[in-house]
Amino acid sequence: MGKRSNFPRIPKDLYLTIDPRAVPPVIPFLTFEGIRTFVDPCWGWGHLVGPLTRAGLTCLGRYDVAPKMARKVDPDLPGLQGHVIQRDGRELSFADLNGADAIVTNPPWSRQLLHALIIRWSVMVPTWLLFDAGWKHTAQAAQLMRAYCTDYVPLPRLQWMPGTADTATDDCGWYRFHAAEAAQGRGTRFWPLGAVPGNDNSRSQLAIGA
Repeated sequence: MGKRSNFPRIPKDLYLTIDPRAVPPVIPFLTFEGIRTFVDPCWGWGHLVGPLTRAGLTCLGRYDVAPKMARKVDPDLPGLQGHVIQRDGRELSFADLNGADAIVTNPPWSRQLLHALIIRWSVMVPTWLLFDAGWKHTAQAAQLMRAYCTDYVPLPRLQWMPGTADTATDDCGWYRFHAAEAAQGRGTRFWPLGAVPGNDNSRSQLAIGA
């Protein structure tokens, strides 16, 4: 799960968002932006969707390249929309969004796949992705940061491996990607740990270097 991890890599990067500290820091940003509905294209076992829905958001679509269950997971949604639908995230369409305000997920961290997902999703809707903090400092990230990334919200080191008390050896955080906004050339807002957006209609109020 990190450059210095001793755990063997899990197939398809199925790392579970089990740490309760992962979701609360992003909720104020989603709320401030007016996001009420979302889809999760990397559903896994649904560990990320649960905390988001308990915070008041509505999940309008659950997708995974290899769904783990066939039963309906949300009885309030019609038809197949309440199931986890098999879909490669690189093929996600506007129709798959079901009118959702945003994409929110913990994507695969494998770089080639991660980059393809960033490019596809960020031209559709605001996209909040949870992955490692170190990526933004790499040469391979530079163009994607300029073209798509608007915000970065840091997290404390999280626990990813069930059955252990160990936290990750690398930091991670929430990246917000949105091609239309990034095209305005304002750069990425890097938020301090524990920051929340202000109430003056400016998400950059507390941003470092804003």
